[in-house]
Amino acid sequence: MPHSEREEDAPTVAGNAHIPVTLVTDSLEKPLQDDRKYRVIRLGNELEVTLVHDPKTDKASAALDVNVGYFSDEPDIPGMAHAVEHLLFMGTKKFPIENEYGQYISANAGDSNAYTGPTSTTFFFDISAKPDNGQEPSDTNPSPLREALDRFAQFFIEPLFLAETLDRELQAVDSEHKKNLQNDTWRLPQLGKFLSNPEHPFCHFGTGNFEALKTLPEARGINVRDKFIEFHARHYSANRMKLVVLGREPLDVLQKWVAELFSPVINKKLPPNRWPGELPFREADLGRQCFAKPVKDSIELNLQFPFIDEESMFATQPSRYISHLIGHEGPGSIMSCIKSKGWANGLTAGASPICPGAPGTFDVEVLLTEEGLENYPEIVKIFFQYISLLRESPPQEWIFQEQKKMADIDFMFEQKTPACEFTCRISSAMQKPLPREWLLSGHSRLREFAPDEIQKALATIHPDNFRMTIVSREYPGNWDQKEKWYGTEYRHEKIPDDLMEECRKAFAVSPKDRLSALHLPHKNKFIPTKLEVKRKEVDKPAQNPRVIRNDCIARTWWKKDDTFWVPRANVVVSLKTPLIYASAENNVKARLFSDLVRDRLEEYSYDAKLTGLQYNVGLHSRGVFLEIGGYNDKLPVLLEQVVTTMRDLDIKEDRFEIVRERLIRGYSNWQLQSAYCQISNYTKWLNAPGGDFIAEELATALSSVSLEGVRLFQKQMLGQVFIEVYVNGNMYKKDALKATHMVESRLANLSISIYRHLM
Repeated sequence: MPHSEREEDAPTVAGNAHIPVTLVTDSLEKPLQDDRKYRVIRLGNELEVTLVHDPKTDKASAALDVNVGYFSDEPDIPGMAHAVEHLLFMGTKKFPIENEYGQYISANAGDSNAYTGPTSTTFFFDISAKPDNGQEPSDTNPSPLREALDRFAQFFIEPLFLAETLDRELQAVDSEHKKNLQNDTWRLPQLGKFLSNPEHPFCHFGTGNFEALKTLPEARGINVRDKFIEFHARHYSANRMKLVVLGREPLDVLQKWVAELFSPVINKKLPPNRWPGELPFREADLGRQCFAKPVKDSIELNLQFPFIDEESMFATQPSRYISHLIGHEGPGSIMSCIKSKGWANGLTAGASPICPGAPGTFDVEVLLTEEGLENYPEIVKIFFQYISLLRESPPQEWIFQEQKKMADIDFMFEQKTPACEFTCRISSAMQKPLPREWLLSGHSRLREFAPDEIQKALATIHPDNFRMTIVSREYPGNWDQKEKWYGTEYRHEKIPDDLMEECRKAFAVSPKDRLSALHLPHKNKFIPTKLEVKRKEVDKPAQNPRVIRNDCIARTWWKKDDTFWVPRANVVVSLKTPLIYASAENNVKARLFSDLVRDRLEEYSYDAKLTGLQYNVGLHSRGVFLEIGGYNDKLPVLLEQVVTTMRDLDIKEDRFEIVRERLIRGYSNWQLQSAYCQISNYTKWLNAPGGDFIAEELATALSSVSLEGVRLFQKQMLGQVFIEVYVNGNMYKKDALKATHMVESRLANLSISIYRHLM
């Protein structure tokens, strides 16, 4: 989308009049209900800024994204970018008192932080949006945002890198690393990086620790403080920075402040950081399998393919079409096929960028059962059979149009995110080559069907262009190496020739020999078609829900949306019964039942999930609940199916064993959580009014629970419930009563009234 830029002067600033500012655009594509005003400008030093006037926010915020991250670390000092991020908080020439910035933010009901990624470092804060006098902020009556921005800007103008804070901040970096040492979400990705091309920065250890940042460099005679100052001087340049400022102040006031405070940031005219040339994966890194031992009891199969570079494909995003089909869970999908064999509990698929100038990856993660682990080669072959199906089926425009329609609907009715989350997201988006009019919508919406790009992307997914990781605490048992930074045990070897040959055969399978269970998905019946909202002016929005039914069978609470006016609703059905917390055994049976209901509904509910219609079935302090939220058009259809499934669930032995195995693993993994997580759970248990159980009690009870026991409990529990329904959003009184009646009629043979006095 083309846009024109024009130069203008920032409003006069005392002592520094007429700072040149270029208007990039003030016409951003935005959601229907978005009452914010936007302006994108460029300062004279080439620092690009998005200004946001939000007249209703209680928090002002700013985020600045610098186009440098740990990919720019010196190879022998891993964690440099992260260390510099920490040290910038410790004082600047204008505000030399250590952590004065943080103290000011905290004193004004705010918070601040930063994070370092592969190619960007993002600094951010939020703070009270109104002045102390409670009046609307202005240039002459500024909110705390003005002074916060002054302190914030100095990070990028004259930081001190105070010597007396160096060791303490490096210890803070070390503490961050140590808390992640037993966390598989850090350990396993780092193993994948460690086994990639050592000449590409993808292999870097981004967090750093005290040894890498202080002990070892100083042993080599390196002054690390000088190195950090040099890193900041070499990489922190105004033309690599993207700033977002959000406040209640008018745009002209925000522009004046930003021009005054951030124009002194030096522009070193550095080129954007890009990594062309070396690829993250060499040919020698592919065709390999890694057996990794996790800390938690998890079983996974991960397939990784070097993919295409989608950086400039924001209008078409071909990976979204491919990941939609590979990650589908409905009939005909990979997941449906392998779940029916008892091999998998879940599957996700999607593309991830690595860095500008290099291709990304396409990753497939399968959560395995014990039997699935034994059959992981068969799962890989089924995967390649499905890819053969996609290769012979030209990209289907109707599938793209379904995706496009939902993306458009989701963006149209997108609701505000918290100020800090918003500023961080947009500052990161500004580093991408998006038309500035599309900053809010660019990666949310799909604009063009590009079958050639889809086929080009799909062509990267083949047996001679992947590596795989098998994650298990038990298999194969003969790990012979350890990753350097986290100590993850692993074994790394070539994929056996016979398996590779079978994968190639699966990839080339003819339609008549392909598994009949594999086919493209059907059309999605959950895509909403009625999105109208009848807006009615109200003097004052209702504060509380109303009770519109209250008898011995059910109670219904209802609150019509009279504030947001969007076509969404939420329905919560609480089936109250004292049986669930009568004993740990009953509690485990109820958990198994709710897990089995979700397991049965996975395939059916996947289409609803794709349309933003989410549901859950679980336990709360009074019984079983089911919750459904999303676009209200098709919500009653899903609600009825969930209730019917709860009533009619015929528990099969094979699914019972798989779900039971999963719950056993969950209780076992509870013991391996971080200490602070366990303390939080114990505190919750100690403060519970009674009837709650700790993981050890539940694990013991689970060992004696049988299939027949759960079947009997299902009938007992659903025969002794009181129904309580809460409805809010774009649903009318008659809709709420109809939903309650539907639940009542589906569970019609209940003996309810004797339990009501317990609720």
